Amino acid sequence: MTDIVAIGTYLPPWEQGGRRVKGPDEDALTMAVAAGRAADPGATASAVVMVSRNFPLLEGGNAAVLLAGLSLPADVPVSEVLGGAPAVLDQILAGAEGTLVIAADDSDSAAGGAAVLIGAGGGAKLSPAARQSRSLPTVTRHDDGSRQRYVDPRLQREVGLKSTLKRLGLTGTPVVAAVAGVKRSQMGNDFDVTDTADDPAVSATAVIRLIAAAIENGRAGLVLAIEQSSISVAELSTGGHRPGVTRDEAAPTELPKLQVSEGVGIPISLPAYARAFEPKLRWEAAVFDERPGIDTAPLFPPRARVDSGGALADQYRLAPLPRTGTVYTHTTVRIPVPDLPSPYSLALVQLDDSPVRALLKVTGVPPGTTAVGQAGTVVLRRIAIRSGIPDYGYMFWPGKPAAAQPEGAPA
Repeated sequence: MTDIVAIGTYLPPWEQGGRRVKGPDEDALTMAVAAGRAADPGATASAVVMVSRNFPLLEGGNAAVLLAGLSLPADVPVSEVLGGAPAVLDQILAGAEGTLVIAADDSDSAAGGAAVLIGAGGGAKLSPAARQSRSLPTVTRHDDGSRQRYVDPRLQREVGLKSTLKRLGLTGTPVVAAVAGVKRSQMGNDFDVTDTADDPAVSATAVIRLIAAAIENGRAGLVLAIEQSSISVAELSTGGHRPGVTRDEAAPTELPKLQVSEGVGIPISLPAYARAFEPKLRWEAAVFDERPGIDTAPLFPPRARVDSGGALADQYRLAPLPRTGTVYTHTTVRIPVPDLPSPYSLALVQLDDSPVRALLKVTGVPPGTTAVGQAGTVVLRRIAIRSGIPDYGYMFWPGKPAAAQPEGAPA
């Protein structure tokens, strides 16, 4: 049995054709971090599991960036699991106390993240009910990332879904709290389905979002996570103190039209990338011990200083920077350049309760709409893709409120 103590969800602030879409500076990892921080703002997790079919780095892994974005220590174990809704439900059911299970979807038809923090004494509990892995490859993906669908709704319904439910002995079950991965119409009349994810492509995040909806509405029952003809089933029970549900889901704005200039962008320097990784990805400043000519004010980006005697001071400690601030000044670049979708805005941000002013690219709002004095939040984003490598850093989201501690989450 798994106790759920907090849930966080994230949706990109953009829409296109009436559906949510990611921005040009987002991917599965940045959306996973947003959802994970919503579920665990205090960075209490002792283990992290990320489930997706869209890992940005297939070689070398994504654990370092994921932990840095979540403000978790670098020695926290991370598992990267390839899969959709059934894999997410399996990982939640198998998770130990302190595990943060994050799901991320990054596709044309679905984009977002969702996370569950597992603890003890939570007001919502999940118990394993059934599991069946079967093969009916109606969707395949090639090495270049393209997908091919074998569209036969009757085959998927009769041979895939219904026959698997029959094997599990679930036909005739009266109540289902949530079904992720298939359309409501495919379930037939055997189930009283209260929540569904109508788009089958919403695979990984859907099951967590539907568990959150069931908890918010005080509903209990079965949770079905379905992908093609494989199904994982759990029993959801609620009672006692309700887990905190934090939704990082800003009202959507139409995705602006952007251009990328042809040409060679700035190549990546891995030595420079490695030197800057910790302070940049963990959002930390250098703090020196006070001595003549050197004060203790945080310095960002971290760099060496020279004291009053002309000696070089390069020994410092790293301290976390505030993640909220206000726009001190700003500008908008409208000339397209290689690697950077244009136009884009830059802001000099005065961080709250800190002397540091940071120059950050603006995200989350259309270019040119930022105002001096506007409050907002610093968020992890993909700055660029250099030499095929995603380069992550922080941007400023004007108007976005600071993340709140969800009610019911661990202090």
